[in-house]
Formats: sequence, structure tokens, C-alpha cells
Amino acid sequence: MALVFGAAGAGQAFSYSPDLTKAIHSTSNVTQLLDHKSAFDLSRETGYHVDTLKEGRIEFKDVYFSYASRYFSALAH
Repeated sequence: MALVFGAAGAGQAFSYSPDLTKAIHSTSNVTQLLDHKSAFDLSRETGYHVDTLKEGRIEFKDVYFSYASRYFSALAH
């Protein structure tokens, strides 16, 4: 009888293994994201300063965006 209950308990515990694997992988991704150093040093005083805005509009030229998750996925492979 103890063997049956032990086997049932082990089966239930192993049913969580895919979720545990996903949690470990996600934790690794979040840790990499938090440890990532930005290419920009926000504490520096150099660069261009905007004194006034014409008509309250800002135009971005040659600006590209990508999701961080895609960046880290490319690094992992």
C-alpha cells in the first residue's frame, strides 16, 4: 500500500517538471536582462541638449527598435 501511495506522489511531483523547467529558464532570462549594461551612460554630461522645442514636436530619424527577448535569444544561440 505504501508503495502505491509513494508512486502516486512521485507521479504528481514529476507532473510539475515542465513548469519547473520553464520557471528556471525564465529566471535565467530575467537575470540576464537585469544584468545587461546599457550602451548609454546616462550620468555623462556630454551630448546635445535641447533648449527649446519647435511647435512641441519631436521627430526621430533612423531609429530602430527590437525586443530585448529577441536580443537575448540571439545571444543564447
